[in-house]
Amino acid sequence: MADRNSKDASAGDAYDDSSLPNPYAGLPEQPPHIEGFQVWRAPAQEGFAEKFKRKTMENPFVPIGCGLTAAALIYGIGTFSSGNRRKSQTMMRARVVFQGFTIAAILVGVAVNGMKSKK
Repeated sequence: MADRNSKDASAGDAYDDSSLPNPYAGLPEQPPHIEGFQVWRAPAQEGFAEKFKRKTMENPFVPIGCGLTAAALIYGIGTFSSGNRRKSQTMMRARVVFQGFTIAAILVGVAVNGMKSKK
């Protein structure tokens, strides 16, 4: 039985891979040039703000619908808490209409992007 203080395979030792062969040894630095093909380069990472702006420009009706839905919900909750049941019911119906508008905008955007990618 091995002693706990031995240095053979203790959990705290760092893994040393210097004795393993390099799997990339002998491979070229650049991929070979094949006529008719281009090397794919990964696009630069875009941040949240850039992606939000790009997506908003592609389909501006989705954020508009989300904003209208949120506004109708907040106003409807406010009128409900103040006791105006008729106005609250009207705003909840408006919220459902705005949600439908948003879903339709999403579906149209998906369809348009799908048609773009086929071309």
